[in-house]
Parts: sequence; C-alpha cells; structure tokens
Amino acid sequence: MSRGPRRTAAILGLLGAFVGVVVLVVLALVGLPWLVALIIAVVAGAAVVGGLRLTAWRLLIRLTGGKAPRGEAEEILANVLEGLCVNHGIPTPELRVIRSDSVNALAVARTPAHAAIVVTTGAVKQLERIALEGLLAHHLCRIRRGDAAFETLVGILLAWPLGAAGWLRRRVMSRVLPAGRSLEADFEAVSLTRYPPGLLSALMTLSSQTAEVPSATVAALHMWIDEPDWGVADPVRHPRLETRIAALNEL
Repeated sequence: MSRGPRRTAAILGLLGAFVGVVVLVVLALVGLPWLVALIIAVVAGAAVVGGLRLTAWRLLIRLTGGKAPRGEAEEILANVLEGLCVNHGIPTPELRVIRSDSVNALAVARTPAHAAIVVTTGAVKQLERIALEGLLAHHLCRIRRGDAAFETLVGILLAWPLGAAGWLRRRVMSRVLPAGRSLEADFEAVSLTRYPPGLLSALMTLSSQTAEVPSATVAALHMWIDEPDWGVADPVRHPRLETRIAALNEL
C-alpha cells in the first residue's frame, strides 16, 4: 500500500502548523490577546492548507503547458484512457498534451477524482496503442496510490522555489520522494492491464531517446515517467529505465 496519502497529509499538516505559528507570533508581538491571536492563527493555517490543496494541481497543469487533446491521434489517446478507467472503475482524469517530439508523460493530482495526465505528442505518434495503454496505466496507478498528489504538493512547495539552485533541488527532492515509487507503479500498471509487454514497449522506446521536454517546468521534473532533468538518476530513489525494463522482463 502506498504511503502517498499519509505523506500528503503530513506535509499539509506541517505547512499549516508553520503558518499558524508564524501568524501567532506576529499577532502576539503586536499586542493582540493570546486567545484572539490563536484563533486567527488557526484560521490562517487552515486557509493556506485548504487553498494549496485546492489549487496546486491546477497551477502545475498550467506550468507544464499542457493543452486539451485535438486531432484523430490524440482522440485515440483519450479513448484508450477512458477505456482503462471504465473497465477498472477508476475516475477518469483530465487529459492534456504537450507539443514535444520526445516520449514522456506525467500525472498531477489533488485526489484520485481530481487529477490529470499530461502526455507528449511524441508519445502519441511513436507508441502503439498497447504501449500507450501501459504508459497511461502507470500514471493511473500513481494517481490511485496517492503518489501523484504528494508529488504535486512537493513540486509546488519545494521544487518550484528551489528551481534556480538545481543541485540543491535535486538533493532535497531525492530526500523527500519515496524510494522505488516508479517500480511500484510499473508493477501495479502491469497488474492493471494484465499485459507486461505494453508498458515494457513504452519504457524501451523511452530508453532509446532523450527524455527532454522543451516546456518542462522545474516544479514537475520529478513527476515525468522519465525525468528530463536527472540524466544520472539515483538508482535507489528513482531507478534507471534499464532497471525497470529488466524488472518487467522478469514477469
């Protein structure tokens, strides 16, 4: 079972407590009665947490630059996604497409019922239908597990502010993100589709080319199925594609 929901609750709780303490100290210093200051601090912390939880995933979608699908090929992608969700009783996430020749995709979410999958046009053009199904299944599992919601919050709270300091961002993100999350989502995706060669084909196509996405935002680099920023991935925190391919070959 994924620890995504617990991690999300923990990071939101810490943020709310931090905001509340700061507000409480400031109000106490200006002479407001402690009880009044405490009430205002609690409300402020809850408001910040609530606002972030409601808006973070929408903000991240805008930052990625994904657009609504258009054209016959992209409509096929939408049909594959809808079919997967209907067959397995999963809420259908919104679908967005980024104009890029590379093969890549990511998922952003607030909850499993409030989520979106962003796919590059390169994936739509280069992957066969069964490989697209595996790619989408991987991200559906990240959404269902709660990993996508946690990664979305981490992206807005940590990766985005630290974007200018690339080495620090990579160090912080490698400490915060759960180990082996991609492999776990791979295995769950295969269980969902019941066809390992689908996702395997998608990963093999990914491994044969660059993962760079021109419009990639630093807030979401850690969320792509193949991270555009981490050319030398941490084999513990984010296994290399070769490792994931080998694991799927053993199924």
